[in-house]
Amino acid sequence: MTRRAKATDVGGIRVDLSQVQRSTAGALAAPIWIIADGTNAAFPEVEWSDFPVLLLGSWIPSLRRLRERGQAAECHFMDGAYRFVVGAGGPTEWRVTCFEGREQPSVANAVAEWVTDAQAFFTSGLVAARSVLGYCDSRGWWDDDTDRLREAVALADPQAAS
Repeated sequence: MTRRAKATDVGGIRVDLSQVQRSTAGALAAPIWIIADGTNAAFPEVEWSDFPVLLLGSWIPSLRRLRERGQAAECHFMDGAYRFVVGAGGPTEWRVTCFEGREQPSVANAVAEWVTDAQAFFTSGLVAARSVLGYCDSRGWWDDDTDRLREAVALADPQAAS
């Protein structure tokens, strides 16, 4: 049974580490999704199972470039043809546009779109990444992918030691 997001949920990137699976090759799978501020709009869906180490390792550098240089961030999910694009929506806001399918992103094929607080969305990615890294660290699960994620977090938030 899939949980529904509550209208009071703060938006951003979510991970659920209570359902982690690890392949014999060491790949970590767990629910990871994004959610809109104060709505039940989740993408691709609440508790979407994918590869959080790999995803966050690519999303955080893209979001950091948006934050620092204004370059739109295109963030892909590994499973399914799902991606979201984050762009500046104002001085402190980001516009999140979600796409399903393999076509080039355009307003015409967006399945969801919302405006979010830029700092809160960025921070939610860092929180998710730190949670995933903590989970891996506590089990001694280190590899090139966790190293890339750790580096992405360190570059995104150099004030906080990880």
